Amino acid sequence: MGKARSAINISGEAEHSWIQGSALYLDCNEMAAMVKVELEDEDAVTYRESRVQVRHAHLQDSVTDVVWHFKEENDLVLKIEEDVPDEVTIKQELDIKPTVIQPKTLSCPPPPVASVFSHMDLRSQNEKILQWLEESDMESIPDNPSQSDSEEDNNNLETEIHFETDESDEDVAVSSEDDVFVPHTGRSRRLVIDSDSDDGTPTTFGANQIVDVNNEHTQHQQSVIQPRQNILYDKNQHKWSTIPRDPRTRTGARNVLHIVPGPVGISKELSEPKDLFHLFIPEEIIDIIVQYSNIEINIKNNKYKTSKYTTTQTSANEIKALLGLLIQSAALKSNHLPTRTLFDTLRSVKTYKACTSAERFDFLLRRIRFDDKNTRRERRESDRLAPIRDVWKKFIENCKKWYKPGSYITVDEQLVGFRGRCPFRMYIPNKPNKYGLKLVMVADSSTKYMCNAIPYMGKNTNTGNEPLPNYFVKELCKPYQGSNRNITMDNWFTSVPLAAELLKPPYKFTVVGTLRSNKREIPKEMVNTRNRPVGTSIFGFDKEMTLVSYKPKTNKIVYFLSTTHDQPSNNANSKKPEIIEFYNSTKGAVDTVDQMCSIMSTSRKTNRWPLCLFFNILNLTIVNAYVIHVSNAIRNGTKPMKRRPFALQMADDLMKPWLQERYQTITLQRNLKLIIAEILKINDPQEGPSHDVPKTQKLATSVLQKNVV
Repeated sequence: MGKARSAINISGEAEHSWIQGSALYLDCNEMAAMVKVELEDEDAVTYRESRVQVRHAHLQDSVTDVVWHFKEENDLVLKIEEDVPDEVTIKQELDIKPTVIQPKTLSCPPPPVASVFSHMDLRSQNEKILQWLEESDMESIPDNPSQSDSEEDNNNLETEIHFETDESDEDVAVSSEDDVFVPHTGRSRRLVIDSDSDDGTPTTFGANQIVDVNNEHTQHQQSVIQPRQNILYDKNQHKWSTIPRDPRTRTGARNVLHIVPGPVGISKELSEPKDLFHLFIPEEIIDIIVQYSNIEINIKNNKYKTSKYTTTQTSANEIKALLGLLIQSAALKSNHLPTRTLFDTLRSVKTYKACTSAERFDFLLRRIRFDDKNTRRERRESDRLAPIRDVWKKFIENCKKWYKPGSYITVDEQLVGFRGRCPFRMYIPNKPNKYGLKLVMVADSSTKYMCNAIPYMGKNTNTGNEPLPNYFVKELCKPYQGSNRNITMDNWFTSVPLAAELLKPPYKFTVVGTLRSNKREIPKEMVNTRNRPVGTSIFGFDKEMTLVSYKPKTNKIVYFLSTTHDQPSNNANSKKPEIIEFYNSTKGAVDTVDQMCSIMSTSRKTNRWPLCLFFNILNLTIVNAYVIHVSNAIRNGTKPMKRRPFALQMADDLMKPWLQERYQTITLQRNLKLIIAEILKINDPQEGPSHDVPKTQKLATSVLQKNVV
């Protein structure tokens, strides 16, 4: 093409082709068999497909057309991909660069190939979405030095704290949601364009030695130790080969994905915060809360001698306003303040007092319920989550329904801080809250969208005779079976049998994760020795599985298992294995979700674990709704809102119907009507009784008026 110095071999079928100036233009509709172009000062570039080959020794006026996609970037025309559906992605080695076809020096306008570039729009939009979410996350999360993931603790302690007592109906200030500061890992996603461009094979050398060579490829492999024997055996006599497969072979089917990530269904058409809120907490959930909360209010009202407004039944608009106040307190970071401080207009915003009184606010939080209390004892015998099961189930179904995650997903755990009495409360010392409710969840590694979650109910969880980690991984990822997605997980989940099982139908997942040092599948040759240098790696291969032992410190060894990678390659900059770099870039999704939930949290002090879990549902709703908002805004060509203004507008929209209803109340105090009118931007507020006139003066005035009459 253009500056070709020798023959151009072209094969396939075509309809149009022409030569203009120094450039060869090809217009095509069908796939080609092979295109080979030899450029000046460049190696030959080969593009393969499956078709009948037709060769031309010299350029002529009539040339067989081929399918060839281009992308213009940095004054170069880059090879993008063979003619496959737009959503196909190849995920293997991460550092393979695009192949340069020719300099961008065309002497004439390009042919009408707008359709060739149209498939790049979605990819460009995804990059903008990830960049916007990344910037938003960095604004919300403090910059703390992140702990090296290669130094992950292999013996995380998790302890269950059981309190086999019934739920208490009275609130006691026994728990609080503290700010969580978990190290943040940036997600740098790269697209593999041509996985066959990685050539060369590892050089064999003696055990516990490092190769010292000068060529570029072996310098890339200089920190890889090659054992003398070709086969390594573990304690179970499992075989690990020390020789990888030929890197020139084609990409495995497990590393080819057909995925278009993003919002699904009607969620594509929504961008307003209130509409996105109701995607996850629809009117159905609001009605459940209103129904059972009113039942609880009636039970408590029987204990009062007199009734007043504070203890009256609630409505759907009032519950929405209550949720709006909670979301507003999360956005303003005032959820930890006492109720009296929140409702003090001198120290807080006027919205709280405009919606309700401080007494009513506390009363509703104490009386809010999510199930029928009369049948709870029977349901608890088979389901410990019975007090909030219906609401939780509907929320998770909506999370799975309205968004399709990308190629990489992360399975990890979130500990919702809680120190009250709960039959499945957990103690995890390396978590910021240490005590709380453990949620095992899966999130999109790129956008941090929470896709699915399962509360951990204790060791009595019915797993169907499967190991507990295997059960959670399979259940969480069940909606995405058969997609060839990659799952990144820590050493509590990762095991060799699970990784091998997930490769098979119906699962068809690849896995990258850390292994605990006590696993029997680790050969003795990979354990630490005194004379092994720091920064070295030992690789083992078993069909699609790759096991690597890496030594980051003198007295520490970490183990990683991958069914995505199949080469003993190291990162050129960090000198760490590519498996570790990939793990570090994809493992932080759930931790980031937990950070965003704690930094913008609706949680308030309570001793009722169902209410604590519901607060976390609201936190996750804010996170997921914002991801969809950013995706839709960028795809529609508009500028997304920042996370905090987004949450504040969501709160305002939820409170507005209740404020309008309350403004029409005839007996509402004058000063409250003025506040509501200011919030709703009503110019001529209705007249009402004055708040400043003492009750005794009002009574005397009314008596005087009677006497005059």
